[in-house]
Amino acid sequence: MRLPIAIIIRTTLTSICLLITATALAAPQLPALNEPASGIELPGKFTWFDLATPAMSDQKAFYNSVFGWSFSSLGRTDDEYTLILNKGQLIGGMFSYRPSEDVLDGAVWVALMSVENPDKSRQIVEANGGSVEVAPSQVSLRGRHALFRDPAGALFGVLHSDSGDPPDVEVAIGEFFWVDLFAHDVEKMTAFYALLAPYEVTSQAVTENISRTILRAHNLARAGIVAVDEEANRSAWVPYVRVEDVVATLEKVVEGGGFATVPPDENLLDGNLAVFVDPNGGVMGIVKWDYEGKARQ
Repeated sequence: MRLPIAIIIRTTLTSICLLITATALAAPQLPALNEPASGIELPGKFTWFDLATPAMSDQKAFYNSVFGWSFSSLGRTDDEYTLILNKGQLIGGMFSYRPSEDVLDGAVWVALMSVENPDKSRQIVEANGGSVEVAPSQVSLRGRHALFRDPAGALFGVLHSDSGDPPDVEVAIGEFFWVDLFAHDVEKMTAFYALLAPYEVTSQAVTENISRTILRAHNLARAGIVAVDEEANRSAWVPYVRVEDVVATLEKVVEGGGFATVPPDENLLDGNLAVFVDPNGGVMGIVKWDYEGKARQ
């Protein structure tokens, strides 16, 4: 059985990729991923999340009301690149783009995976049915990054941070906790991503009829791959944020103009997981997680 998430990928991303390409060529000054440097490298861990949006001010208002996030502009740039902070802690970024008049584009989250060598990652991607959207390039203070599509068209990034990767610590409420790839061909996507990082592959039951493939690296689960029904017109990576209360958070989502595409279900993590679509089409998951009661497996 496949998870019924047909709505997750209803936008096309051509104009977003063109914008990201232009941004990479004239990037704003991004802060280091860690200050001070961590001295840690965790290939396979997803370490950064960017939101590309055609409605910057609306997205700021929405995510501030839902998660309490605040935002810090990097100055006047064509893409209005803005840092996302959770209780003062830097957790991601967002930037503006203008969709083509003849293309219906919405917001999209882009997850970046830690890798040892983005240039080698490019070779692997191209040799195994993926494609390059933004070639590997150096970003001052941040590191070397690139943007790819997997063989099913899902957009993702890679990053080798100059300041190391964030250490594995308890994820605070309001921070990114997890990331899932929703895909038609789970076996093919598992084989593809296992070439990019030192993943150990296991399987986890989501419900009696739904399973999630788990990508583990460095003794911790890093991401999942979940099958979606045939109505989904493409694959996509979806990030999850840790929250105190899933139902209460979804109420804020609805108040802000979004809606749940996977509502809480007792069969899905005892009702402590949901997926929603924000008012501009960005897809995000939320999860309530008790570190004392369970461990990420």
